[in-house]
Amino acid sequence: MRSIADNQQRFIKYAKLVLYTIFIVILAGSIVRTTHSGMGCPDWPHCFGRLIPPLNAGQLPKDYEKYLKKQDIDHTFNAFHTWIEYLNRMLTVLLGIFIVLLNFMAWKIYWKTNKSIFFWALSLFVLVGFEAWVGKVVVNSNLGVLEITAHMIPALIIAGVCVYMIHIVKGKPFIVNKSLKWLTYLAFLLVFIQILIGTEVRSEVDNISKALQYTARDTWLSQVGQALHIHELFAWVAALSCIFVVGKSFNQKETQKTGLLILISLIAELFLGLIMTQMKMPAFAQPLHLLFSSIIIVALYHMLICVKTR
Repeated sequence: MRSIADNQQRFIKYAKLVLYTIFIVILAGSIVRTTHSGMGCPDWPHCFGRLIPPLNAGQLPKDYEKYLKKQDIDHTFNAFHTWIEYLNRMLTVLLGIFIVLLNFMAWKIYWKTNKSIFFWALSLFVLVGFEAWVGKVVVNSNLGVLEITAHMIPALIIAGVCVYMIHIVKGKPFIVNKSLKWLTYLAFLLVFIQILIGTEVRSEVDNISKALQYTARDTWLSQVGQALHIHELFAWVAALSCIFVVGKSFNQKETQKTGLLILISLIAELFLGLIMTQMKMPAFAQPLHLLFSSIIIVALYHMLICVKTR
């Protein structure tokens, strides 16, 4: 029979697996968008009316044209796009299964001792269900720009809830550091604003790429308006605030790991931003750029819940 401590460690390890899977799903979603595979499966939750999508045009159903008509540019079957989108959906299904198992563990381990942990796990299940519904809306809207952006925000909230749940399960005492707390509040706000500006840049890029039928990729950024210049300038403001947080966090052992994660992610994020502007937006950089921005804001949130003013 496992001890309470063993059960706690087992739950924490599994919850971390769920958290890592959330970031993998965020990365996969960005790859779908970058490769323009969002309508690779033009119906939802099936793919060309099937549970497992076709590998080639010969496997398409007889009425396949009614699905292809939903695509915005390419009216031919593209197996690469189809399977990129399908794998993205399967990762989301896998995340859902992981969260169902997490709920079972939370009920079994904490229902009698700390019901709040079960309800936090249950909220993850509800949020993932909502995220799946938003995914359906995205497909039905034929990849509407606003709908795609709305699809990303719940993913960050899901990651934040998971981080908070892990924190309360660990039961570690709060760290008192007033200056670090307020600096983190500021950095969190600035990074969140920067992400919103980034979504506006991404929206303009999407519109430009569609207008050019996804050709001439090296010209997309040059056609983006003022939003790109604001995004580039504001990046340094947000980065500076994060550097102050990192500097403060290194003064206390309890916050050093989170501070180091923020620093590494920040360096990667700035480097990827430079790659995108200087190398005409290579496709590989876009998903990683979104991934590291997601890690930064979730890490800042973790810092916020670990530190208090008094």
